[in-house]
Amino acid sequence: MLNVSQKQSVEEIGRRKKDDGTMAEVAKGLSKGLNFAIIPKLVPVVDFITATESAIHNNNLPAEQQQLKVSAAPSCAQPQPSNHNSQETSALTSLSRDESITILSMDKGRCTVILNTVDYQFRGSCIHEEMSSKDKPPEGETGNTTEQQWTLRNESHAERFLAAALQLREQHQLVDMTVTIGPKSYKAHSPLLAAISSVFRQRMQCREPGVMELDGVTTLRGWEAILNFAYTGELDVLPEKAGEVLDAAESLGVPRVAEICKAVLIGVETKDKPSPAEEKWETLRSLEELYKEGIGWDLELKAEGNSFQVHRLALACGCEFFHGMFTSGMKESHQVDGPLCTHFTSTDLELIISFAYSGTLVGGWDYLFDTAQAALQYQVSGIWELCLDFFHRKLNPESSLDILSFARAYGLHDLESTAESFVLKNFAHITATPKFLDLPVNHLVEFLSSDALYILNELEAFQGAIRWLDADPAGRMDHAEKVMRCIRFSLMSTREFKQVRAEKMMAAPGHLYHVMVESLASLPPGPSKMEQLPCRVRYPQKVIVISGGDTLAKNMATRSPTRDVWFSHRFRNGIGLVKEIEWRRLGQLPEQPRFRHAVAVKDNVMYIFGGKRYYGIRDTICSVFKFDPLYERWEQLANMTSSRSYFQVVFSDGFFYAMGGSSNDVYCLDSVERYEPRTNTWRPCEPLPAPLCGHAACVLDGSIYISGGSDGSCRCHSTLIRYLPGAPSIPLATMREERAGHAMEVLNGKIYVAGGLRWRDGHGGYADQLACEVYNPKQDVWVALSPLPQPHVIAASAVLEGDLYILGGYSHDTYRDTYLVHCYNPMHDRWVNVGTLPQAYADLRACILEVPTSLRRKHASPLDTPSLGIPADPERI
Repeated sequence: MLNVSQKQSVEEIGRRKKDDGTMAEVAKGLSKGLNFAIIPKLVPVVDFITATESAIHNNNLPAEQQQLKVSAAPSCAQPQPSNHNSQETSALTSLSRDESITILSMDKGRCTVILNTVDYQFRGSCIHEEMSSKDKPPEGETGNTTEQQWTLRNESHAERFLAAALQLREQHQLVDMTVTIGPKSYKAHSPLLAAISSVFRQRMQCREPGVMELDGVTTLRGWEAILNFAYTGELDVLPEKAGEVLDAAESLGVPRVAEICKAVLIGVETKDKPSPAEEKWETLRSLEELYKEGIGWDLELKAEGNSFQVHRLALACGCEFFHGMFTSGMKESHQVDGPLCTHFTSTDLELIISFAYSGTLVGGWDYLFDTAQAALQYQVSGIWELCLDFFHRKLNPESSLDILSFARAYGLHDLESTAESFVLKNFAHITATPKFLDLPVNHLVEFLSSDALYILNELEAFQGAIRWLDADPAGRMDHAEKVMRCIRFSLMSTREFKQVRAEKMMAAPGHLYHVMVESLASLPPGPSKMEQLPCRVRYPQKVIVISGGDTLAKNMATRSPTRDVWFSHRFRNGIGLVKEIEWRRLGQLPEQPRFRHAVAVKDNVMYIFGGKRYYGIRDTICSVFKFDPLYERWEQLANMTSSRSYFQVVFSDGFFYAMGGSSNDVYCLDSVERYEPRTNTWRPCEPLPAPLCGHAACVLDGSIYISGGSDGSCRCHSTLIRYLPGAPSIPLATMREERAGHAMEVLNGKIYVAGGLRWRDGHGGYADQLACEVYNPKQDVWVALSPLPQPHVIAASAVLEGDLYILGGYSHDTYRDTYLVHCYNPMHDRWVNVGTLPQAYADLRACILEVPTSLRRKHASPLDTPSLGIPADPERI
C-alpha cells in the first residue's frame, strides 16, 4: 500500500505513464487527495436549529409533523465541493481506467492510496480466508463459534478391543457361547459372534441357550475361518478353500466374509477391499448397534440412581478398570442377578460406556477436560491417550493457559512442559486473549520473570502486564509492584521508554515509577559481558545447525573453506536492541572443507551433498555423507553421479532429489538425480526445464517448488515451477523480483523467498537483492514483504519455531561477508537482527535438528565456543 502523495509513488506511476501528457495533472490530483469517500456534508446549522426550536414551541402541531419539519433541515445539506479543477479530474479519471492499479480514498478524502490490483485482491482474499477459518470449525469439528465441538476417534481402539477379547477367549474368561463341531468345542463371546453373524444375532435376540451345534451346517475349517475373522478382522483364504469358507459364511449369515470369498473365487482383487483394521471397526460398529437395540445385554450398572444396561465383554475390553474387575475373580466377575452398584457419576459411566463401544469422543473444551479427568481416575487409557494427543495438537493462544493449568493440577509433566514452552513462545499473542485476563497473579509473575520469555522487545511484556492490571484496577493494584518488578526496564530502548512513561500509573513520582528507576539503577557500571547483564534467554527445543561455507582468513588477505559445524544453543535479548546467539560446536565436516554444498534432513539426520572443496574449476565434489546428531556419527553414502555445487537438494516421498547446479565442466546443469536411502543408490530423473544454478527449492504439501536461479547467460530468473519427478514441470506465477543465490523456506503453508542477487538494470553485472516476497499456492500469487535490512547473498536459511532465519552470506555491492543473523516474523512483517554467527561465513548451509541434551546441558568449553566473537550492532535491526 502506497500513499501516493509521496514523491516516489508519483514517480512510480510516471514511469508507467511516460507517454501520458496528463501526468502533471495526475500528480497534482493525487497529492490533493480524492473526494469520493463518504465525507460530512455542509449541514445548514442555522436552519436546523431554527426548525428544531419552532417545532418545540409549536405544540399544536401533531408529533409526526414536528418530526418531518425537523428532519427536513438536513436534507438541504450540500456535498463538500471538490478540491480538484477540471484538468485534474480528467487526468484522475484517465488513470482510474488502468485495471492493474486500484485507487482508494482514505481519511475522509484527505489522502489517496494507490495499490497494485493483484496485491489488493490477494490481501483482501487472505483477510477473508482468515476470518472464514476463524468462523468455520476445522475438519472433524462441529458446533458454533461460541462452543466449538470436536469429534475425536482413537484409531487404535478397535484393534485393542478385539485383541483384549481374543485374550479373554484364550483364557476362557467371560465366554458365554459354546460351539461344537464333531468332537471339538469352541468357547467364544456371543456379542462378538452376533456382531458379524445374523444367525448368532438372532439366537442372542431370542435368548437361546449358549450352546450351538454346527454339525452338518459347516465344516471345521469354515467355522474356524469365521471365528478368527470375528476376533481379528483377518481372512486369508486360498482359492481352493474359498468355497468351503463361503458355504460357512452363507450358512451362518456372515456377509462380509461371503463377499471376500466370492471375490477370491472369481479371481477379482477389488481395490476397495476393506483392510483388517477397517473390518475391526465394522465389527465394533455392529456391536454398538446391538448395544443400542438392547440385544444381548448381560449386565446392569447403577450410578447415582441411574441404570445402565451393557455387554459385560464391551466394558472389559474397552476399559482397564472393568477388565480388572471382571477378570480378577471378584464377585463382580460372575454376578448376574440384580444390578451392580458403582461409585461412578452418571456422566462418567455414560462416557466410559460410549467410548468402549465407539472409540469416539464428541464435545467441547470443558467436556474434554472432564473426560481426561475421568480417564485418569478410572484407568481408561484409550480415552486418556486421545485427550492427551488432542491437548498437544490444539495448543493455541486461546487454549494454552487452560491446558497448562490442567497439566499442573494432575502432574502431567510432559504436557506441562509443552504448554509452558508454548505460552512463553507466544506470550504477545496470549496477552490479547480473554483467558489472559483471568490468569492468577503468581502465574503472570512466573511468565514475566522467565528468562525464556520470547518477545520482540521488553515493551511487549510491559503492555501485557498493563492489560492484566487494567482488567481489574481496584482488585489488582495491590499486585502492581510485584508484577512491574518482573519487567526488565533496562532492556528497553529510548523509544520504548517513552511509551512506558505515557502510562498514567508509571508517572513520576508514583510508586511504580520508583520501581522502574530501581530496575535501571541495577545495571553494573562500566562495560560488562553480556552474561553479566539482564537479558531474556530462549532455549528452543530444536536448534539451527550451520555447516561449511568459506570465510576470510585471520590475516584478512585470503579466503579459505571451512569444515566447521555449529549449532545455536540459545538466544539472548540484551539491553536495547542488543541480541546474541550462543553457538556451540557440533563437530567438523568429514574428509575436507566444503562450501556451496546442499543440505537436507530426514528423520533428524542431516545429509550433506556435493559442493566445492576449493576455488578451482575442478574442485567441485560429488561425495555424500549423513550425520546422526544423537550418536554424533558421520557415515559416507554413495556418490552422486555428477559433481555439483551451487545447487539444491530436497527430500520428498522417500527420495532425495539433487537438482541443477554447476559442475566441473558446465556452469549450469539441467540434470536431476534422486537418491534412495533404502538401497543407497542414485538414479536419473526428469530434467529441469532449463539449466540452472543458484536457484532455491523447497517442499510444500508433497510438491517440489523451484524458484529463481541463474542460467548460462548469467542472468537471474524470476520463475517459479512445480517440479514433477516423472513428468514435465509446471510453470507457476513468476516472482515480483528476479533473484539467484537466495533463501526459500516454507512457513505456515506459504513459500517465502528473501535476499540473493539481481541483475543490475542498465549497468550490467549483479547487485544485492533486498526484496522479499511470499507465495500463496492456493491462489498462485506473490505478495511483497518488508525488505531485508542487510544483504544476504548465498546465505543459509532455516525455519525455527515459526520464524524465518537468514544467516550470513555476503554483499555483492561491497564484497564484504556478513556475520549477522536476521529473523523474520510473519505476524509483524518485520526483520530483526537476533545476533551473529560464530564468524562471518558465506556459501554456508543450515538446517534444523534436535541434538542430544548432553550437548546443551554441559558448560561450553573454549573449544566449543567461537574463536572470533563480533558483538551485535545495536543500530541495526
